[in-house]
Amino acid sequence: MPKTYILTTLSARLAVIGMLLLFSCSDAVKSRQRNRTEKQLPEKGKTVAVTPTYVRAKYNILIENSGSMNGYVAQSSDFKDAIFGLITDLRSKNVTDVINIYYINQQLCPQKMGAMPNEIEYFFTHLNPASLNRSGCGTHTSFIPEIIQKAVNSNTNDVNILISDFIFSDSLGASTQYLEAAKNTVKLYLSEALKNREISMIILKLNSQFEGFYYMESKRPLKVDLSNKKIRRPYYIIIFGNQAPLEHFLSKINFNDYKGFENSYYLLKPAGSRPAAKIVRNNKIGDYEIEQPSTNLVINNAKTGGRNGDEEVFQFSLAANLDFLKMDDSYITDPGNYNVSNNYTITSITRNTDETNESLKGYTHLFTCKTSDLKPLQEVSIRLKSKLPSWVQASSTVDDSNPFDSAQQRQTFGFEYLARGISEAYANHNEGKEQLAITIKISKNKYAEHGKTSSFPWWIVIVLAALFGIIIWIKNKK
Repeated sequence: MPKTYILTTLSARLAVIGMLLLFSCSDAVKSRQRNRTEKQLPEKGKTVAVTPTYVRAKYNILIENSGSMNGYVAQSSDFKDAIFGLITDLRSKNVTDVINIYYINQQLCPQKMGAMPNEIEYFFTHLNPASLNRSGCGTHTSFIPEIIQKAVNSNTNDVNILISDFIFSDSLGASTQYLEAAKNTVKLYLSEALKNREISMIILKLNSQFEGFYYMESKRPLKVDLSNKKIRRPYYIIIFGNQAPLEHFLSKINFNDYKGFENSYYLLKPAGSRPAAKIVRNNKIGDYEIEQPSTNLVINNAKTGGRNGDEEVFQFSLAANLDFLKMDDSYITDPGNYNVSNNYTITSITRNTDETNESLKGYTHLFTCKTSDLKPLQEVSIRLKSKLPSWVQASSTVDDSNPFDSAQQRQTFGFEYLARGISEAYANHNEGKEQLAITIKISKNKYAEHGKTSSFPWWIVIVLAALFGIIIWIKNKK
């Protein structure tokens, strides 16, 4: 048999062996990947157990009973109607089975424990300045930081609802130096509590008729009788407890249902997750291609350009589902409450109210972002900050010397200091955590092509080279 034929046959056989080896390796890799994927999926027909996150809690109503609270309960008022309505909803909407009512001042004074419906109705029917005074707590001038400390550290497995006018002063004085010290005291007390357990908090502002003496903190010891003046004053409710029962509470309760409700501030455990979101073509300036699926949040072939001086501007929009955020929509839609990559600004955040737009179905908000400095390649981040809402500052004053002034009637002495003490304690505790974080990848060409390493199987080339090397070695040996 000719030598050339033998070598040709041998080369062909080695080539076939090499190809079989390649296919075998490829099948093995695919098999491993398939097995790995199958292990991550539950078996067909099997139910995956879901661990419940909500444990029913007791609810404690803590009504601060210092003398400054008399004006809210001197007669029938929105104050009494709102608190009674909230407690009614706790039972009628199946939020809790156990409601305890306390007064709180220098101590907690139980009034109705495990209150039944008839006892709750009787309590609010007879709630007045005399009943506050007969509470057993007295009606001393309250030191708000200590009241908050008592409330936070009492009945720690329950949800506590603290109700007060939260005028941030006491007999020690009302100077701004005192207010700063009191703020730090609240921050210290709450920071210590947060070290030991999870506490989520909601602060509500409401207003009600006020009939009685108002004590002017900035003009101590002056007071003025506001009876029969048709004046309304603000008061506040702080609700706190573990996250799970508070989420259940929020799913059942609508604060707008209560007379005099104005605003809310949520200090919940940071979600720290990216919401469901997708790139859309609304409000665009310039042009871009949306990599599919649009939920990947990748923009390719981004180009600036527009009319009326927008030649250097690039603008895009994304739709997001923010239903998981338990916050006022006024806070969510304020661009000032977000950190965004330096060269971008958020021009608007609007709630999706277009029920006819199928492309936006399931998305609650539309973000529009723009830049005059479009980079060739960039990851643009949008992060929701934890900060005091603007209504807090608007609700605070250090000059309450004219209770007949319409602006001062909507303000509370030193309230911003109280809110800042609470907010700073949470900011320190949750440092590095976020309620919301979205990252969009933007490229002037194809984002995926930047820095992409080749997926070509070079090991195949090495195997083939080795095989041909063997062939040549055998040929030369012959």
